[in-house]
Amino acid sequence: MSTHRVVITGMGVTAANALSSGELAQALVERRSGIRRTDRFGGEGRARTAGEVDLPGFSDEGVDRVSQLALHAAEQALRDSGLASRTGWREEAGVMLGTSRGPALSLESFLRSGSEQARRTLFGELAFSSIARNVAARFDLGGIQSTVTMACVSSSLAIGRALDEVRQGRTPVMLAGGADALTALSFSGFSVLRAMSPTVCRPFDRRRDGMVLGEGAGILVLEELHHALQRGARIHAELCGWGTAGDAHHPTSPHPEGRGLRQAMTLALRHSGMTVDQVDFVNLHGTGTLANDPAECQALREVFGARTASLPVNSLKPYFGHTLGAAGALELIGSLLGMARDFIPPTLHCEELDPRCDVDVVRGEGRSQRIDVLMSTKSAFGGANVAIVARRLPEAGREAR
Repeated sequence: MSTHRVVITGMGVTAANALSSGELAQALVERRSGIRRTDRFGGEGRARTAGEVDLPGFSDEGVDRVSQLALHAAEQALRDSGLASRTGWREEAGVMLGTSRGPALSLESFLRSGSEQARRTLFGELAFSSIARNVAARFDLGGIQSTVTMACVSSSLAIGRALDEVRQGRTPVMLAGGADALTALSFSGFSVLRAMSPTVCRPFDRRRDGMVLGEGAGILVLEELHHALQRGARIHAELCGWGTAGDAHHPTSPHPEGRGLRQAMTLALRHSGMTVDQVDFVNLHGTGTLANDPAECQALREVFGARTASLPVNSLKPYFGHTLGAAGALELIGSLLGMARDFIPPTLHCEELDPRCDVDVVRGEGRSQRIDVLMSTKSAFGGANVAIVARRLPEAGREAR
């Protein structure tokens, strides 16, 4: 079976610090975080900050908050791709979206409601499949519909599977990414696990004390290269390959040596046909929790060896919070925006490296550097890990094969 090259022609963002990819690019350059105090879920001893999204003027009655976040990002992505105003592509185009908590706000309302009418209205939104369904219906997309859920790697898995759909010739266009909303369920759950910081998220820092939750959505338009070139599309990057592997270790803690992540990165390199020497930058999961950060750094050392000392890495979670199932997509988009500007955004609040995280963490003002190949990695409860490789499309590669 012949394989097709896959490129990214559109990017859409819904985040606490940006409502478009352009706004996110500016926020990363300015080191502007959208995390702020919230009293929605607070109680004594609980975290009081989060990455909340404001969607002024955006209303869709009867649609769960998570679908609203996804719809906004999808609209942005299609507009960015130039497909929104074109015809003849929607019938085969598919949707592959990831989420961790799904339409949890509708579930919470459903359980609290005493009105039978309200419960009937909410019922249609309770299924996780409603997210992809709502996006497909809004934009009249007739191809594959799928909602993927695997905790915090959900959108990364969705992007990887969408890449396979296009690469194997099943469809020329896919919308891929993910969304999650802030809910009492997620806030209380991570609070019970003592995984949340009462102050700020400090990935890789010696003083780190947990994550800060966020909400949002990131959507990519994936397109077969020849299809994109024929219509004269602007190409952000080529999506080269991906890998996924499990720790088989613990329900919530990562393998201390990053076993699954190491395998995911190795598979991603193999799938993309890249070597460790070709990767210029790695966007890590970087939750700021005690166990995650050292495990990631250990996996990085084992995969990249001596190359690790000069391989810049960062975490983007201090900018908009840990967006759970949306994290992979939003942070890949943030990394691609940096690549387009020859800039690696700094890891906010990382001031004193933990000796166990002694890798080249980009801090301070950020770093001006040309990036031709990047990797983005994500990990999740249950031991799931995903790595994605993307590259700047060389001018010679723009000729369709």
